[in-house]
Amino acid sequence: MRFITIVQSSPFVPVWLRILLLLAAGARVWGAGIYSGCHFGGKDIRMGVGTFVNRGVLFDGTAPITLGRQVAVGHGVKFITSTHDIGPEDGRGGRVRNLPITVGDGSWIGAGAIVLPGVTVGPGCIVGAGAVVTRDCEPNGLYAGNPARRVRDLPVGVVRT
Repeated sequence: MRFITIVQSSPFVPVWLRILLLLAAGARVWGAGIYSGCHFGGKDIRMGVGTFVNRGVLFDGTAPITLGRQVAVGHGVKFITSTHDIGPEDGRGGRVRNLPITVGDGSWIGAGAIVLPGVTVGPGCIVGAGAVVTRDCEPNGLYAGNPARRVRDLPVGVVRT
C-alpha cells in the first residue's frame, strides 16, 4: 500500500490512474475524483459515485472511512480515525482506539476541516472551512467552529433550475 500511496499522490498521475491504483490497493473509490497530494493510511476507504476529493486530504485509515455519493471534500481536510484513551499520569496517551468515520450523501467538507474518530456527518451537511468535528452532525445542517456546532439548518427539497 505504501508504494501505491506514494505514486498515486503525485501531481503527475492523472485522476483516472490514481483511481485505478487505489482500487488495486483495495479501496472502493470507483466513480470518485481524487486529486493529487492525498494520503491514504489504509485501504478500508469507500467513496460513492460523484464524490470529489481535493488536494492534500489525509485519510488516516486505521478504521473504515466511508464517503457517500456526491460528497465534496476541500483542500487539506483530515479524516482522523485513531485516538487514545486517557492513561495514567505516567503516560496519558493510553490504549489506542480506532473508530470509523462516515460522511453522508451530498455533504460538503470545507477546506482544512478535521473530522475526528467515530463521527458521522449526516447527509446534506456542510462543514465549514477549518471546523473541528468532534461529534455527529445531524442531516442538512451547517456546522462551523472548534468544536463544530450547528450554525443553521439548510433547506431541503429545493428543486434545482
